[in-house]
Amino acid sequence: MFSKIRFLVLFIILLAIMGCNNQFISSGIIYMQQNEFDKAIVQFNEATKIEPNNAQAYLWLGKAYGYKQKYETSAKYFVIALDKDTSGKIIKEMKETVEFYWPVLFNAGTGFLNNKDAKERKSDYESWLNKAEMVYDTSVNYDYLVLLYAELGDEVKMIEIIDKSTAKNPNNLSLYFNVAKYYVRIEQYDKAKDYLQKAIDIDSKNPQILYWMGEINYSTKKFDDAVLSFNNFFEAQAALDSTAKAKIDSYRGDASFKMGKIFLDEKKKYADAVKYFKTALEINSEDIEAMLNLGFSYYKNKNYADAIKILDDYMKKANIEISALYYIQSDCYTRMKMDKEGIKAYDKARELEKQGK
Repeated sequence: MFSKIRFLVLFIILLAIMGCNNQFISSGIIYMQQNEFDKAIVQFNEATKIEPNNAQAYLWLGKAYGYKQKYETSAKYFVIALDKDTSGKIIKEMKETVEFYWPVLFNAGTGFLNNKDAKERKSDYESWLNKAEMVYDTSVNYDYLVLLYAELGDEVKMIEIIDKSTAKNPNNLSLYFNVAKYYVRIEQYDKAKDYLQKAIDIDSKNPQILYWMGEINYSTKKFDDAVLSFNNFFEAQAALDSTAKAKIDSYRGDASFKMGKIFLDEKKKYADAVKYFKTALEINSEDIEAMLNLGFSYYKNKNYADAIKILDDYMKKANIEISALYYIQSDCYTRMKMDKEGIKAYDKARELEKQGK
C-alpha cells in the first residue's frame, strides 16, 4: 500500500501532468488519500464519462478497486488504461510501482484456478496474465498461462508459452512438472515422461516428481520401472522433515498400494506384497481395497490365520458378504487342519453363491 506521503507526491505529480483538466480525477485522488475508496470510485467513474479516452481515469479507477482487493475489477480497468494510453506513461508508472500493479494483475489472471471457469472467461485471464508480464518480466506469468492453456486443452498455445518461459528460466522445475501432469490427465504418457525427466534432471530428489514417474510407469504397465521410481520416491520422502513428509503421506500410501499390486499380481512375491499393503493401511486405515489385497497376499504367502482375519475385517468394513472370500477362508481353515471351521466357511460360501453373491 502507498503511504500517505507517497500518495501526496503522486497526487502533485499527476495534477501537474493532467493540468487539473478533470475535476473528478482530482476529487477522486483526494478521496484516495483519505482511504475513502468508494467515494473515489464514484468520482473516477464520472471522470471516464466525460473523458472516455482518459487513460489516467481508468488507471485510478483500477487503483481504487485494487485497494478494496477487488482484483478482477481492478485488473479490468488497468487493462483499459494500458490499451487507451498512447504516451507510455501508464506502463512506465506500473513498472515503477510494480509491487502494487503486478500482484493485482497476477491475482486476477490466476483466478481460473479457484473459479473453475477458464473456458468461459479465457480472454479475461489471458489478458490479465499478459499484462502482468508487461509490468513485471518474470517466467511466473508464463507458467500460469501454461496452466490456463492446459486447462483449456489448447496444446498449441501451451507449447508456445512453454518455449517463452523456458527461454527465461531453463531450469523451471514447476513448469515441467505441471505440463507433465497435464499430459498424464489426457493419457499421453510418453510426453508426460519427457517433461518429468526434464524436471528430474533439475531435481532428482523431488519426491512428488518421482512419485508421478512411478505413476506413469505403473499406468503403462512398465512395472520394473515403476518399482524403481516408487523406491526412489520412498527414499526421497524419508529424507524430508516431519512436516514436509506428512504433507505428501497420501502419495506414500498410493505408491505403497501400487507396489503391493505389482508384487502380488505381477512378480508373485507375496511377502513383499504383504509389506506394502500393510504400509498402505497404516497410512489410511479406511482403504478397503488395500485391506482386500492384503488378505489375498496373506493367503498366497500361506499366512492363513492372517488371511482369515483380514478378509473378515474387509467384509465387515465394506458391509458385504462375498462367496469367493468364504471359499478362500474355507481353504485356509482346511490347510490349518481346522476342518469344522473350514466346513462352516464352505457352507456359507455355497449359500452366498446361490444368492449370486
